[in-house]
Amino acid sequence: MQTVPRGADMAGPALPLAPSYRLPDERFAVLLNANAGRVTPRLVRRVQDVVRPERLFLSESAEHAQEILHRCVEDEVGTVFAGGGDGTIVGVVNELARLREQAERVPDVGVLRLGTGNALAHWLGSGQPVRDLRRWTRGEVHKAVPVTMVSAEDTLFPFAGLGYDAAILNDYNAIKARAKGTWWQDLARGVPGYLLAGWTRTLPNYMMRPAPTVTVINLGGPAWRIGPDGRERGAPIARGEVLFHGRATMVGAASTPFYGAAMHMFPFATARAGRFQLRISALSAWQVAANLVPAWRGTLRHDRLHDFWVDRVRVVSDEAMPYQLGGDARGYRNELTLSMARFPTTLVGQA
Repeated sequence: MQTVPRGADMAGPALPLAPSYRLPDERFAVLLNANAGRVTPRLVRRVQDVVRPERLFLSESAEHAQEILHRCVEDEVGTVFAGGGDGTIVGVVNELARLREQAERVPDVGVLRLGTGNALAHWLGSGQPVRDLRRWTRGEVHKAVPVTMVSAEDTLFPFAGLGYDAAILNDYNAIKARAKGTWWQDLARGVPGYLLAGWTRTLPNYMMRPAPTVTVINLGGPAWRIGPDGRERGAPIARGEVLFHGRATMVGAASTPFYGAAMHMFPFATARAGRFQLRISALSAWQVAANLVPAWRGTLRHDRLHDFWVDRVRVVSDEAMPYQLGGDARGYRNELTLSMARFPTTLVGQA
């Protein structure tokens, strides 16, 4: 195992994501997930002090959110600020992608920090949501980043994973449900809750059984193995070739660098245009626990950690692996095809 300085992942190909800086306009809307834990009546009242009533929407369900987004497209809204966590953002991105087929233009997506993990909000510099909205209404400069998402099973996402990352999420949800209404419920939420789930449930569980055997096949254009310095290593891997075959505890894919809670899981995700980062971990449960800090910072390099730039791959496991997409649990999968999306999504954050 080795770690590298935080800036080392900037080596290699030029950064393809080219943020632009824009002044806000009046064609915006705010969509809050009314079912999200942090979207409280008090927060809504504070947002109402900043945003005019005709621009603020509270969605009660996925179907209700779709109706609101349809209206935003019809009204030619330029930016929709979404709040309720990474899952809410992913839902908005996917509905707008479907509407793209019918409309000349769909809104950009502003990211409010109102979830548990807040991976996208951390990456885009979003902070206190009322403060961020006030900055927009005051006309202060914002950052817009075009992101080509990853796609699987007709769903777009900035990050997803098979294996222990999804298992921790499942265990976290179980512990949070068990703690609800008890004296220790606050310890079961957020980062403390994830650590509690990992140490008390996920880690012991993974220690008791061998990792599944995973095969990853390149189905797209040339793929590249990424070296520890963030540069290409070796010859391109052609379509149809096997990128990896062996036991693996995690297979992750992302076109943005963060998992939840600012965990820099994919330090090379934005470093090559037209490719997302595929990360395959064969680290044991103990090795994961021992290297948690450098993994969090994005500086972990290990001979059992395999990174690639790819645009389409097929993942096959000899046993079902837990699956998470954008920080939401999605059951289990034996097989999964991961591809680059056809069109970029513009995400708006703080400059």
